[in-house]
Amino acid sequence: MLDTERKYLESNRDRLLKEYGGKILIIKGEQVTGAFDTIEEALQGAVMQHGLENVLIRRPSEAQIEFSAPALALGIINANSTHAGDSST
Repeated sequence: MLDTERKYLESNRDRLLKEYGGKILIIKGEQVTGAFDTIEEALQGAVMQHGLENVLIRRPSEAQIEFSAPALALGIINANSTHAGDSST
């Protein structure tokens, strides 16, 4: 998922840094579809432009960070749960 977008960002990083500086980019396929100052603006722009489609949202200057939480995505755990190790409740 998003392999095309990651490869595009990686192979065009220098050009994107020159063109967009520290902006947060929305990348769909091999195209930048938006550049924003804040993550909130980028998320809103991504939803408005692409709806529920997968897009890459990242600053070209930042290292790639991958995060995967299958248990969270599947609803096995809840991000808002109380302290798991607290047995006093």
